[in-house]
Amino acid sequence: MRSGAAPILLLLAIGTAALPSGVAWGQSPRLEMGLGASRIEYDTLAALNAPSLTLLTEFQRPSWFGRVTGGVTAFEGAGWSAEGRAALAGWLSPLGVASALRVEMGGSAAGSRHSRGFDSSLGQLDGRVHLVGRRAGGWLGTSLAAARNSFDSVSVGAVVPNVGAWVQNRSVRGMASYLHTRVSGAVYPEANVTVTISRGPLDVTVYGGARRWPADAGGPRDERWAGATAAYWVTSKAALILSVGRYSSDVLQGFPGGRFASVSVRFTPRRVRPIPITAAAPIVYTIEEARTGSIGFDVQGASSVEIAGDWTGWQRTVLSRGESGEWLLPSGLEPGAYRFNLWVDGERWMVPEGVPTVDDGFGGAVGLLIVAGPHSGM
Repeated sequence: MRSGAAPILLLLAIGTAALPSGVAWGQSPRLEMGLGASRIEYDTLAALNAPSLTLLTEFQRPSWFGRVTGGVTAFEGAGWSAEGRAALAGWLSPLGVASALRVEMGGSAAGSRHSRGFDSSLGQLDGRVHLVGRRAGGWLGTSLAAARNSFDSVSVGAVVPNVGAWVQNRSVRGMASYLHTRVSGAVYPEANVTVTISRGPLDVTVYGGARRWPADAGGPRDERWAGATAAYWVTSKAALILSVGRYSSDVLQGFPGGRFASVSVRFTPRRVRPIPITAAAPIVYTIEEARTGSIGFDVQGASSVEIAGDWTGWQRTVLSRGESGEWLLPSGLEPGAYRFNLWVDGERWMVPEGVPTVDDGFGGAVGLLIVAGPHSGM
């Protein structure tokens, strides 16, 4: 891994280490490093063994989300490749935070380099309109993308209208999407389905998809792919990852599809569940729930939880655990809208998953809890 690979990983590692890990964001920064070995069988090449090193930084604020990834892969008898990707997205609530409507604008840039002189790059802009709720949501949008590689003298552009929907509960999330990719007048309709389950020390993701190629595009008439990844968390900072399946070809960059099987070890300062926090509409609790102490929060893996909020003067109060495993708010909260945060295991602040966040006035975020009055109609 000489030449251009080492500087890429060094810069990514420095950026990852520099991010704060203890601030009270809606989702604390996610930092990961992975060491793995894969068996890859490309559609156009013989099978190869490939050890790899990957790094990831991911962070979320109330109105924007960012991710930076990078890695180096060494191919058996075929040199190495280094790749990186950065993505940023922001959300607006044009009808207010109580509305289910969200407008998203974002973009991403990616690039790769092979030791034998092959380079590729990809840029993309995204715009979507979301309708989001407590347990389900959907979106409609369009992406504009452009890609270029060492084999072509001009870049390739694409317009990608897309639509999708998701549903989730505490430990299962399902998502389906449809993309109508148009490249140089040719259309590549594509559908994808993903299901993620997170229970105890095990995270499992299963995916599948299909794409129809135009008759004159020079590729397969029908392309299908599917796979699964299982992560078993040995500790809260280390997991064993097993992956197997088939991935699709890249229409824009010209990369072939293939089959793979891999095993890796993932290291992180703190485990983050794969089911993401959504930009959900505020959860409204009834006055009966508040008076009987029935308001609870799901905090996976926590051994102690305290709450601080507007009604406590931001002094921490210990929460008790109910029979269902949720951490219960003490009874007696009156109707109103309250800001709050949770102090977990005596070491970090966090907002519970599925709870919307608002600016805390200091560049961070806190949760929003609404208790409806008896005649509010909410």
